[in-house]
Amino acid sequence: MRKLLIFTFLVCLYVVKLTAQTDPQISQYWAMPGYINPSALSLDNKLNVSALNRMQWAGMKNAPNTFIITAEAPFKFLKKEHAAGIILISDKAGLFSNTSFALQYAYKLKMEEHKLSLGIRLGATTQGFDGSKVSIPNTPDHNSSDPSIPTTDITEMAFDAGFGAHYQYKGLFAGFSVAHLSSPEIDLEEKAYIKLERTYYLNGGYNIELRNPLYELHTSFLVKTDMIFWQEEVNAILSYNKMFYGGMGYRFGDAVIINIGVNIKGIRFGYSYDISTSALARVTSGSHELSASYNVKMDLSGKSKNKHKSIRIL
Repeated sequence: MRKLLIFTFLVCLYVVKLTAQTDPQISQYWAMPGYINPSALSLDNKLNVSALNRMQWAGMKNAPNTFIITAEAPFKFLKKEHAAGIILISDKAGLFSNTSFALQYAYKLKMEEHKLSLGIRLGATTQGFDGSKVSIPNTPDHNSSDPSIPTTDITEMAFDAGFGAHYQYKGLFAGFSVAHLSSPEIDLEEKAYIKLERTYYLNGGYNIELRNPLYELHTSFLVKTDMIFWQEEVNAILSYNKMFYGGMGYRFGDAVIINIGVNIKGIRFGYSYDISTSALARVTSGSHELSASYNVKMDLSGKSKNKHKSIRIL
């Protein structure tokens, strides 16, 4: 009976217009700000390369699996600060798949201790549905030759774009971004298409320096919505000597999040474990997320350029 219900649900999604919120959920959004906001590139003026893998709802067959790679670097042009990057997202859930690739750019304005960045994301997204794996029950009540039921692997591509703004003042930061600006529609077949609804992100937080300078508390929040579905979460991360960190978060109505990690000489490894608090806790042991990144400071002042003196005064 459960398989029949799942099958009916998938077919209904396919035959009717598919309105998809394709942006994968990740718990370590605070470690990859460029993922949710193209203006938040190289905020620390560092070259950053990051990778993340999320295994959602462990124990469930065909559960969502997400892989993300980002790379970003600051640069100076016409005496102004900028940043550029790339992002690759691969996401699979059941018979659906999504692969996105985009270029990102951020223009940075600095007014004393105030920093404002504006950014754009331009790329393409590929949506797919593997109809070859659809299983139709062999009963008189089901028509295995129904033309509205896909039987092949279908893949289509569309242009996608996003925009964002990020503000920072000392330890305070806030950002707003919009994904899928044009709400692109992707035709899979004559009777089905996927529409990527415009998705809004609002995030912010405050980095608190404690009395003991070895400790620092990082707080953040994230609100994500397509104006129909809303998702909110908060996080608090305590770091020691800028090397080790751990903390907890809460995604309202969904999960309690445990975060741990280590950062040694610019190489960071992080792990998150989501403990489900919804009805899904009956069928899954939770979600696992692994991340790794490398960053190195970039000097944009120009003072580090090689300056050669005459050998007569060496």
